[in-house]
Amino acid sequence: MRMKIFLITCASVCVFGLPLALADIGHLSNSQTDPHEGYSQAKLPKGIIGVALQVSAHRVGDPAVLYVRAIHPEGPAAKVGLAHGDEILTVNDKSLTGKTYQEVVAMIRGEVGKSVKLKIKGERGIQEISIIRISEETLMGEKHL
Repeated sequence: MRMKIFLITCASVCVFGLPLALADIGHLSNSQTDPHEGYSQAKLPKGIIGVALQVSAHRVGDPAVLYVRAIHPEGPAAKVGLAHGDEILTVNDKSLTGKTYQEVVAMIRGEVGKSVKLKIKGERGIQEISIIRISEETLMGEKHL
């Protein structure tokens, strides 16, 4: 059952974008399993870049880092070359040290059509990239009449 939950979660993240990371396991009793618990979707800005994030450490006791866990293949993050496993170091020149997962999500999301600047560390070394946010509807290919 754990594998099924994980697969459903990954599929949801890849399809719906950043704010749904781990949302499908929110029904579990341990509130630590869902980083979005208690954080209203209505409070989040609507602009997304099409990524799912993961906070992790290499070993117990090591400082936690923020990694890109999944990327929507048609999203703006994929188009600028953000890749699975890239570490996000800063958002709009602001350090992530001491920030909660929810705070980082809110920093990355923003106004549709505006850019977010990420400093990342990946296979190509450390680089800064700017990504223009789009709406979830655009990412999903939905059209409004």
